[in-house]
Amino acid sequence: MEIAITTFKGLEQVLADELKVLGAKDIAIGVRAVTCFGDKELLYRANYELRTALRVLIPFHQFIARDIDTLYQKIRAYNFSHYLRPDDTFAIDVVAHSEYFTHSQFVIHKIKDGIVDRMRAVFGVRPSIDTENPDFRLNVRITGDMVTLSADSSGDSLHKRGYRTKTVSAPMSEVLAAGLVFLSGWDRRSMFIDPMAGSGTIPIEAGMMAASIPPQFCRKRFAFHRWKNFDKHLWKKVVSEAVQKIKYDLPPIFASDKSRIAVDNIKTNMEKLPFRNGIITSHFDFFNVKQENATIIMNPPYDERMKVSDVYRFYEDIGTHLKHKCSGSDAWIFSSNAQAMKYIGLKPLKKHILFNGPLECRFNGYRLFSGSLKETKQNKLQE
Repeated sequence: MEIAITTFKGLEQVLADELKVLGAKDIAIGVRAVTCFGDKELLYRANYELRTALRVLIPFHQFIARDIDTLYQKIRAYNFSHYLRPDDTFAIDVVAHSEYFTHSQFVIHKIKDGIVDRMRAVFGVRPSIDTENPDFRLNVRITGDMVTLSADSSGDSLHKRGYRTKTVSAPMSEVLAAGLVFLSGWDRRSMFIDPMAGSGTIPIEAGMMAASIPPQFCRKRFAFHRWKNFDKHLWKKVVSEAVQKIKYDLPPIFASDKSRIAVDNIKTNMEKLPFRNGIITSHFDFFNVKQENATIIMNPPYDERMKVSDVYRFYEDIGTHLKHKCSGSDAWIFSSNAQAMKYIGLKPLKKHILFNGPLECRFNGYRLFSGSLKETKQNKLQE
């Protein structure tokens, strides 16, 4: 069967690489999505084990529509009885990138009308809407005039891992945090540091990777649990095999922040996860401590009350500290402030463009040497 998995823009290749590990076939990369083919076991594993997936969808029908009346008629003409019974509940999610359909709520309303009118005409009764815990969740993607209907096997977005109960303002998505760790190339054995950790999403995702903890370890419910063809025994097998791979000891992973509240939140957010020695949390200012021979990932805070000159000075200070106090490390900075990133003052070896919601962000990687790059190269030649 065909499976479509959505993700953040910029993480499509990372998601495709994850799918290869799971054994998916005929993988094709799109925009904010990757498609592949696999069986029911792959569907279950994709939901439970993919770290950069937002939703796992099963496309089942496509048609062309350029106006709301055509959309309604096409929906009303389709037989949804394979997915939806008259006494079931359902919900509709719409993602539209189309000049023909610009009001998503009105689109949802007309699709609902088409389904309900069809069911009432055939069965004499109609299914009800339940946005919280429906029996069937319909995903509708409209690109231009092409409408794709898919069964959403995930339910809640897969970024909702279930471990994060305490957050700071504007917390980073777990899916995006996992993507940053993947893109950094961290080997999952050496030291890892997030010196501006906030609620700890980046180091916790890194720890889950290093320990092979399934990203949905804390989650108990998926939409496919309510499908007619749900295979309870296969699902238990998928979960059991994934949990058996967990490693309870971690490499040195440090999560720190200058806010004591943030550090307390990190500790709380780790409580549901099976870390034996845990992530090392600490309360200190990034600029006061050396951080050498590690992989460093940071998402510097941006305070809108700061003057522009102060923001630029802040990023300049980050670059200075990295250069003089973090030798031997690979440092990665994630930020939506492209202009401020120029003040880091270091030449990035790698650059990625990612999107955090509508915000275009930079994720730049820097290799930090002790002394100049020229001196480092000369020392290696002499070894």
